[in-house]
Amino acid sequence: MEATRALDVRNVSFGYNSWLLLKDISFAVAAGELVAVIGPNGSGKTTLLKIMLGLLSPNSGVVTLHGQPIAALEPKARAQAIAYVSQQPAASFPLTVRELVALGRYPHGLRGSETAADRVAIADALKKTAATELCDRQFNTLSGGERQKVLIARALAQSAKILLLDEPTLHLDLNFQLQILSTLKRLCVDEGIAVVTVLHDINLVSLFADKALLLSGGELRGFGPVAEVINEASIKELLDVEMKQIAGHESQPRYFVPRHPFS
Repeated sequence: MEATRALDVRNVSFGYNSWLLLKDISFAVAAGELVAVIGPNGSGKTTLLKIMLGLLSPNSGVVTLHGQPIAALEPKARAQAIAYVSQQPAASFPLTVRELVALGRYPHGLRGSETAADRVAIADALKKTAATELCDRQFNTLSGGERQKVLIARALAQSAKILLLDEPTLHLDLNFQLQILSTLKRLCVDEGIAVVTVLHDINLVSLFADKALLLSGGELRGFGPVAEVINEASIKELLDVEMKQIAGHESQPRYFVPRHPFS
């Protein structure tokens, strides 16, 4: 329904000079949806997230937040509405976990003195990401999976209703992948947060995503419910890999395995 739409991307194109990286992209994300962005390397996935966040301005088209162009929002208002987790940075932060998560409260005015609302938001973000026990640890001492949970906690501390993530499971073992995606799914179901995340694993998309956005060559190749958009033919067209679908029971997701893994 139109009233549930959180973010609209309408006829967005982006590029440099005469070269377009994204070409006439249109889709909408509703509150409570987990949308997986899938595509080969260099297809424009990160660029699309940055345009949705307002970090990049499209050559044409518009991104709207509840009907208002995101470009018209002040940075503070934008940060209160949309949180972003980039690909895990190589640089570290010389802060404790709690201090780092507290940075997410800056859009709400935190400048050294925490309010009661700040403390509640920080504690809640740590709890939702199962990172409370890490609270007093130095961020620099954490494993890759622990760091990613903390960076997501910082984003949640912003209390934003839209969360954009660029490959949040990159370099993580399966246990941490499932932890992180389960957390994101619960945020969608329990709190109506809209999540847009770049993922590469088709089976994780089948398990957790409500909708899939297929991007290749800067063009939208498909967008809709995962069961309708993800299939053997679309995977072959998008990723140039022959996959075999393994159907689960009616209440369970489908799985895909390579037909010719050694060819």
